[in-house]
Amino acid sequence: MVIKGKVKKSIRKQIRHQGFAEVDLTLDQIQKLHLINDDRGMDRENERFWKLVRAIRDHGYASSDPLRIFYLDDSFVLVDGGHRLTAARKVAEEWLSNLFREKVNYISCLVTEGPLQDVSDNDDRSLTA
Repeated sequence: MVIKGKVKKSIRKQIRHQGFAEVDLTLDQIQKLHLINDDRGMDRENERFWKLVRAIRDHGYASSDPLRIFYLDDSFVLVDGGHRLTAARKVAEEWLSNLFREKVNYISCLVTEGPLQDVSDNDDRSLTA
């Protein structure tokens, strides 16, 4: 769902009603969330990061795997997708990469309240040798 208007308020409302929020956000909207743990840096040695940058430059941002964000104590914490978000931000800032077509439009995000507390009953078994 694409959000127009107040991002934080809309996400909190969805979480209250559904227990989660599944939203498509622009980079500007993500910036307004003031995410904690969102910058993975642009380490020249990090091959994974640079593969993501090249893929976004070549094909645009593929939003099939949403960023995972926890909503904790009125803060938003990025728990999965930091390299993708940092790579998307880098490519979005590149004038030449976006000359003919904008490479990053919307980024899918799945926002839930806090860490998942419940573990399946099947996982409670003790391991025996």
